[in-house]
Amino acid sequence: MLILALEASTTSAKTMLFDTETQEVTVRTRRFVIGGEDAAVREAEGIFVQLVQLGAEAAAGRSVDMVALSGTWHGLTVREPDLSPITGVQEWPYTGAQDLCADLRADKEFTRWFYERTGCMVNAIYPAFKLMLLARQGMDLTGGVVMDQNSYTFARLTGRRWTSYSQASGTGLLSTSFDDWDHEVIRRLGLDGIELPELHDGADTAPLTAQAASMLGVAAGTPVVVPAPDGGLNQVGEDATEPGRMTFSMGTSGALRFAVGGPSLSPRMSTWAYRSPTGWLSGAAASGCTNCVDWAKGQLFGGAMTFDQLEPMLSARERDLPLFMPFLFGERCPGWQDQRRGGFLELHPRHSRADMYQSVLHGVTFSLLHCYRELTALNGEPERIILSGGVLSSPFWTQLTADVFGVEMEISALQHSSTVGAVKMGLRAAGVESAQPALTEARRSTITPDLARTRRYAAEFARYLEGYARTSPAEDVSGGAA
Repeated sequence: MLILALEASTTSAKTMLFDTETQEVTVRTRRFVIGGEDAAVREAEGIFVQLVQLGAEAAAGRSVDMVALSGTWHGLTVREPDLSPITGVQEWPYTGAQDLCADLRADKEFTRWFYERTGCMVNAIYPAFKLMLLARQGMDLTGGVVMDQNSYTFARLTGRRWTSYSQASGTGLLSTSFDDWDHEVIRRLGLDGIELPELHDGADTAPLTAQAASMLGVAAGTPVVVPAPDGGLNQVGEDATEPGRMTFSMGTSGALRFAVGGPSLSPRMSTWAYRSPTGWLSGAAASGCTNCVDWAKGQLFGGAMTFDQLEPMLSARERDLPLFMPFLFGERCPGWQDQRRGGFLELHPRHSRADMYQSVLHGVTFSLLHCYRELTALNGEPERIILSGGVLSSPFWTQLTADVFGVEMEISALQHSSTVGAVKMGLRAAGVESAQPALTEARRSTITPDLARTRRYAAEFARYLEGYARTSPAEDVSGGAA
């Protein structure tokens, strides 16, 4: 059996072709060409065409039996019933609704009501508030079809306006209490009249249309698996769907995802509750991770330095460093202050570029430890933590992460784990065993913390929390600085 996975990530198109007979895995990636002044707002058809073109190259000369889709959470595009555009795709980094959300969060009762009904916070990343802003700006949303890039891709491939519960759980419009859109939330946000996709389980499929088949180079009628988000598929790809298992992704943004048995809601509203394609996730995410590191490399070293070149400049010895607040792209968890700004504190003339760069690594890691503390306070300690992402390109940063957290972590050697998750959902949809040898890590290496450094970093983390509280743009609703 041959499965083709198509993924539209934040920055790139990705494809994975997997053959169950030979266990051959072939991966292709290509950065998206994104026009316009704001890279967070994209043209859905342009992204679709680039993704399908890469898919056609991957599938050339092969007989594909199943197509599976992966994409980002939190994107929004409004379409006409024929899928022509009313808006572009406002991806998760788009924060146009941040002032609206800041005003809404001032109503504590509303904020808690929304969080408990949807598992999402009042924050500009969520499509619910992107829609609310469009309505307040005068757009008539009546009859507008609400989608994200992943669901648009599925509709273009199959002609069906479907999405998965997992994909929908990142919108702020899906109920935590029942398997449907929450029409009371929709009414209260003033969004009556919008058209939402039909909801489906993660292994449901629809047939590829003749038109899409000609573009993709795959036979018409080939089953296409309902779209799922990369964050949820990462959990599937890493075989971390059993309660108690945590994936820890340190990529463009950072995310900790804890598999749980049902919706887990923080009394401090400092975490989120979404669905993976196979169950529930209790999670926390930071908008700033390797994007902050890439910014620092560019600003401090002109962007020409690689991790290998930077490693000799870094040191785990105790020394004075500036304090970096990693909120260049706003804050998600735990405080949800999307208008929060980042930057250096306690910077002195004696600090070198290397000191500033290392402080960025520390600040990003402390931000994620802050998230981890909130998650474990809610769910207890995870039985396993699987670390992945760009952090693994830096041995120093990888060890720093284990030292700061003070826990042993498994190192994922699985490249493109969300795309692997999409392939595994394709296998499930076909009724084929998903534990394929080429997609399963028999034994992961681990990184063990140096507990002496863990104790030292605890004092530095306390300093970070003081800086976090001092730079809050407003009283945060979660009490997350405590």
